[in-house]
This record gives sequence, C-alpha cells and structure tokens, in this order.
Amino acid sequence: MQIEKIIIELTNSDRLPIDALTAASAIRHVAVPVFLREIERYLASDAGTRNRPTPLFFIFHLLGSWREKSAYRPLARLLRQPSEELEEILGDAITVTSHRVMAAVFDRDPTPLYDIILDPAADEFVRSRMCEALAMVTLQGELVRPEAGRFLREAFNVIDPKCNTVWFGWLNAIAMLGLDEMKPLVRQAFDRNSVDGKLSTYRQFEDDFGRAIKASRETSSGETPKPRQFGEGRQQEINRPGSDFELFGDTIDELSKWHRFAAR
Repeated sequence: MQIEKIIIELTNSDRLPIDALTAASAIRHVAVPVFLREIERYLASDAGTRNRPTPLFFIFHLLGSWREKSAYRPLARLLRQPSEELEEILGDAITVTSHRVMAAVFDRDPTPLYDIILDPAADEFVRSRMCEALAMVTLQGELVRPEAGRFLREAFNVIDPKCNTVWFGWLNAIAMLGLDEMKPLVRQAFDRNSVDGKLSTYRQFEDDFGRAIKASRETSSGETPKPRQFGEGRQQEINRPGSDFELFGDTIDELSKWHRFAAR
C-alpha cells in the first residue's frame, strides 16, 4: 500500500484500519517523515482546517509503537493544543495512552515534558499524565532521579493549587519514584485541597509509595510501580492489568482491545 493510500485510510476509517497500520509499519522509513509532516501541517493550520478529519490519532500511536525519537518534540507540541481540539484528535487516548506514547518516544531531554506540565493552557489530563511519563522515563534510566525530583519540587510552587487533576499526576510521579524527601510537599498539597479526594487520599499515596519502594528493592522482578489510576472521569478503555505504566506496544494489538474498535 502506498503512503498516500495509508494516510487516507488512517484519516477516514471508522474501524481499526489494520491493513493500513500494517502497511505503515512495513514502510516505516517512508512513513515517519510523512507522519511528522502531517503533525506539523496540523500545528501550522488555521481553525477552519483543524476541523477536518485527520490521521493523527493513529499516527500518534504508530510513532509511539515504533519508539520514534524524532517524533518526541512534534508530539509534545501537539499535546499542548487546546483541550477541545485535542479531544477531537485523541479522545480517550489523552488519559489511556498519552503518557505511554511520550515515554516511548522520549529523547532524553525532559524540557518538552516540563513545558507541557507547567503550561496552564494545556489540557489538565495531559499535564497529569506527563508527570507520570516523567516518572516512567526516570525509572527506565533515561533521566536521573535527582533531576526529576528537582523539577517536581519546583513545580509545587508553579502549578495552580486548584488544578486537581494535575496534582494527581504530580503525586503519582513522586510515589512511583519513591522520593521520600517530597512527602512534606505532598502532605501540603492534600492539606490545601489541591488533590481531589475522589482521586486519592494521603493514605492511598503512602500505600502507593510503599509499593514503589518495595519494587525498587526487588529490581530482579522487573516490576514497575503502579499507583492508582484515574477514578471517575474519562473511560478507561483498556482492562489489561499492569498496562498503565508500560511503554506503548504494538498499535494493532493495543488498540484492538479498545471497546470502540473491538465492537466493530
């Protein structure tokens, strides 16, 4: 299948476009620059053009599946677009896979993740998930723990105390990394009601923190600390245990488990 046909299929299919996704992977060397141009074209377009169907949902996931480092910065810019536009492009992927994709394409420079997390105009769910992506890449050894801790500590004084969803990701990152010195700031965040009690409590945070410390002592197990996920809010489409903090895998395998595609 030619790349032009692949783009059409990824743009217009109301099912999981298995043939197009398979074809794209077969010509990855051709598809990557075309996909990056599609992202840049969207980012440079006006409001009228942005209302048109795009292939970006599938492009986002393919680039993550391929661990395509050159996509890291364009995708970071995409994730800073207005919530209503991002909802049209990614839908439930905002909470289900955005952090896993970004951790997969991470190029060892945390600045784009920092920019998303601290951007008050960015989607709160994305900002929250990028805190967790930051923890993921740190646990992968692609960012040193003191640097991640420095940023999370400084973010305490920058993030709006009322942005409950962002704070949930922030405390999850601290729990995942087992940053004991950050516990007093987490307590302050709870005391000033920055964290929605429906999402987590300080007791739950301590439980997650304890599991992270235990996992770090059992490195041979290969386990990744798994703090609690989003409660009420967006639908969690994937029910596979343990997948929430693993790098995004095969696009067809992963997306075929989503209700929106499995039901067709």
